[in-house]
Amino acid sequence: MLRICMTAIFFLCLTPNTWAGSEKGPLSVRNQFPPHLMFLKPVPDSPRLIPRTQFNFSLSADHASIFVNELSGEKWSALIDMEITVLELSLEYGLTDYLTLGLDLPFVSMNSGFLDGFLEDFHSTFGLPNYGKEERPKDEFAYRLQKQGKNWFRAESGDLCLADSAVSAKLSLMDEIRKEWFLPEKLSVSYTLKMPLGDEEGGFGSGGFDHEFSLLSQFRISPLVIYLNPSLIFLSDPETVEADISVSNILGLFMGGEYIFSESLSLLAQLNYYTSPFENTGISQLDTETLQAEFGFIYKLTSSLSLEFAFCEDLTRSAPDFNVHLRMSYGNL
Repeated sequence: MLRICMTAIFFLCLTPNTWAGSEKGPLSVRNQFPPHLMFLKPVPDSPRLIPRTQFNFSLSADHASIFVNELSGEKWSALIDMEITVLELSLEYGLTDYLTLGLDLPFVSMNSGFLDGFLEDFHSTFGLPNYGKEERPKDEFAYRLQKQGKNWFRAESGDLCLADSAVSAKLSLMDEIRKEWFLPEKLSVSYTLKMPLGDEEGGFGSGGFDHEFSLLSQFRISPLVIYLNPSLIFLSDPETVEADISVSNILGLFMGGEYIFSESLSLLAQLNYYTSPFENTGISQLDTETLQAEFGFIYKLTSSLSLEFAFCEDLTRSAPDFNVHLRMSYGNL
C-alpha cells in the first residue's frame, strides 16, 4: 500500500500544475490509539489563517481497529481489543488578519466492533501478522491497562462520550511568495491547551491540562506543496482509578506533501511522528514512538464546502491497525 501510494505521487509530480495557490491540506488526522486518547497529540495543520471575522466549521468521523495483548512481567499488562469511533466538531475563527482561534470537541465511542473476521481474512490472504488476535473471541470488547496489578481506569463499551477537548491560537509570522524552494512561503506559530473535559475513570481524559507549542511551515516545490511542523507538548500526569502513572513530554514532527490536481481536488500523503508519552513499561506498543502514514484527498464541493477522506496505516504499533477518516468543512476554505 505504501509503495503504491508513493509511486502514484511520483508520477503525479511529473505532470504540470497550473493551480498554484489552491492548496487545501494537510489532512487533519489524529492518531486514535486509545492509550494516547487522553493526552494532547500533534495534529497536522497548515500555517494558513482564517481571514478576520470569518470562520470555518468542520465535522470529522474516524473509525479504527486496535488490538494489543501484552504483559511485562509483573509490572504492566495491556489488553486492548476494540473498534473506536471518534466524531469531532471543530471551529476556527479569524480574530484578526494575523490571529486565528480554534476549538476542538471530540466525542468517542469504544465498542466491540464488527470487523474482526474481515481483518483476520485480510491478514491471512496477504500474509500479514495478526498479532494473536485470532486467539480472542471475535467482536468482543476489552480495554484494560494495569500497572503492578492496579487499574488505570475502568473502560466500558458503549455510548458516545465527550473526551478531553482543546482550544488553540495560531499567529502568522510570514506570508509571502518566494522563489527559493528551501525557504517557507508561509510560517506560523501555534499554541494549544487541552482541557480535561473527558471522564478519566472511563479512559476518556487525563484529568489535567496539556500544552502544545508548534511551528507550522509551508514550502512550495512546484507542483507540490510541502508542510513541515515540529512541535513540543508538555503533559500532565493523569489522574487514575488505582495505579500511579507518570508520563513524559512529547516531541513531534509532521511532514506532508500535497499535489494540487485541480482547483477543486488535492491529493495528499503525509507522515506524522511523535515520541511516546510512556517510558519503560516493557510493552512495545506503549514504549514505541508513533509513526503513522496518511493518504487521501480533499475535494471542494463548492466555494465554501469541502470533503476530506484519508486512510491511515500504522508504521509502528503505537497506532491503530487501520483508521478511516472522513471530514466535512464549511466556511472560508
